[in-house]
Amino acid sequence: MSIRQSRRERAAVLAAVLREVQVAECWQPCQPSNYIDTAVRRWMTSDRRIKPAKSTPENRVRDLLRGLREAQGDDLIYEEPGWLEHLAERFGTALLAADRASGASPEA
Repeated sequence: MSIRQSRRERAAVLAAVLREVQVAECWQPCQPSNYIDTAVRRWMTSDRRIKPAKSTPENRVRDLLRGLREAQGDDLIYEEPGWLEHLAERFGTALLAADRASGASPEA
């Protein structure tokens, strides 16, 4: 199995986990796949932005929040205050659990 293929498979697993979070939260944004795609991409590439010595779960969730804010752009003003923070925390918790369950490292 190639690295690219394993990344794709891991991205599919992480996207499925985030869809479960979406359903559990009864969350129905207009384009949920945009948030999920952004979260998966940001999570899988966090090792490029966070130095290994500072790669903690809290820093990874903070990085995820930063990515979601950047992806939201000007539309952020239409959301409830604290909504993206809540979303990043829920997604981060699910992504950390998925990483632990699969034994994957951040750079896998």
